[in-house]
Amino acid sequence: MRILQRAPMLGVFIALISGLALYDKAGIFAFVFGVPLIFIGVMFCSYENDYPEQWRVFLFALVFVVLCSVRVGYEVSRPIVSQDFTITEETGTITNLRQWGRIYVAEVDTENYGKLAARLQFAEIMPGTRIKFDGVAYSFNRLGNFDEAKFWRAQGVNSWLRLYNYEELPVKFSFARLRYRISRYVSIHMPERTAAYIKAMLGERDYTLNISHRRWGTSHLLAVSGFHVGLVILCMSLIFGKDIFMLSLIMWTYILLTGCAVSALRAGLMLQVGLFARVINRPISGINTVSVAGVSLLLYSPFMFWDIGFRLSVLAAMLICSLPRKKFSVFIFSPAIWLVTFPQVSYTFRETPVVGVILNLFAPLYFSFAFIMGFISLILKTLQMLYTLAVEGVFVLFDKIANFFVAIFPDFISWNYFLAWCGAAAIIFFVCRELKFSWLRTLIIMIAGSFASFVIFL
Repeated sequence: MRILQRAPMLGVFIALISGLALYDKAGIFAFVFGVPLIFIGVMFCSYENDYPEQWRVFLFALVFVVLCSVRVGYEVSRPIVSQDFTITEETGTITNLRQWGRIYVAEVDTENYGKLAARLQFAEIMPGTRIKFDGVAYSFNRLGNFDEAKFWRAQGVNSWLRLYNYEELPVKFSFARLRYRISRYVSIHMPERTAAYIKAMLGERDYTLNISHRRWGTSHLLAVSGFHVGLVILCMSLIFGKDIFMLSLIMWTYILLTGCAVSALRAGLMLQVGLFARVINRPISGINTVSVAGVSLLLYSPFMFWDIGFRLSVLAAMLICSLPRKKFSVFIFSPAIWLVTFPQVSYTFRETPVVGVILNLFAPLYFSFAFIMGFISLILKTLQMLYTLAVEGVFVLFDKIANFFVAIFPDFISWNYFLAWCGAAAIIFFVCRELKFSWLRTLIIMIAGSFASFVIFL
């Protein structure tokens, strides 16, 4: 079984996400029967007679899959708040503040009830603030096709909180408070566009900037993801060289500072596996590394499966690890990623920007330099105001370039089954080729797998 030899965790990951996708249709049976059967099916797709002792390894992997399925199934089916209950004199810390339509939502990490979400009319409580409060916890709702419970539980939130009154307590150190202080400093001392992009690297999205990048198809540049984590590691490696401990410490400090976004956690786990493999001098399989990160996150919080950022992050990372490393292959990265993520993006948002195919050919490299220049300008703000204005011009220039291409190409393509099938087939094709399957087996798996993905995920 070639998968067990080259990417042993891939089968586990496919089985778990398939079980989670089937949960709404089959309930707990998706984990009792679905996950083990799908794992067995994936393993037999890669069966070969050439590997000795593969059955012993297969049985061990099957037991591991069953244990993972039990953990995920228990967590997903565990009941949440079903009726209102009163909370009195509870202590908590505001870990995040986000805009929610016309209001704001504060995420409160409490001492006894986990994390709760409180609706606020104004941004009246700053991140990092400790409060003592009274209130009522009440359950999530389902608004049309939007399931509040899945969305918020993917963020680690257990229920809504209706605050009756609260008082602020003395401040203690927290990454949320540090992030807020840095954000305020950046807003005060930096030009508008530069400040918005630097705050995006800290996990805070500017509403107007977010709308623009969604129209351009470059929203991933604002979400803290592998791009930002990798950029931080690259810059720090120029200072600390190959010091694995320091690089790991800086990486996880950055991820904690940004609020532990799902895509950042996925990237952090992947890079950590790669750094650890370097320590023990073991070869690195990109597909297996993505699978390890995905399985680890789902075991920690299965509801991450319903986070759009998790899905897009894993799809993009899996594709990048599967694409051939040949001359000029960099030019197929952008269209390939657009095609592979099309089913998820268009199904969730009903449309996908076409211009992103063009912009993403150069946007990652462009913003790699722009972000580095932005942080340098933050350090030198009192010494080099001219340089700071030049950095602002770099960010504004991208706006002009993006709007130019938007004027040439149609803005969006709506969901359609043909492109969705092409996207599903493409990721399966590249993964199979990376695993060195024969062309015939690749074709069979691509057709069967893309059909199965429609049945399971739609």
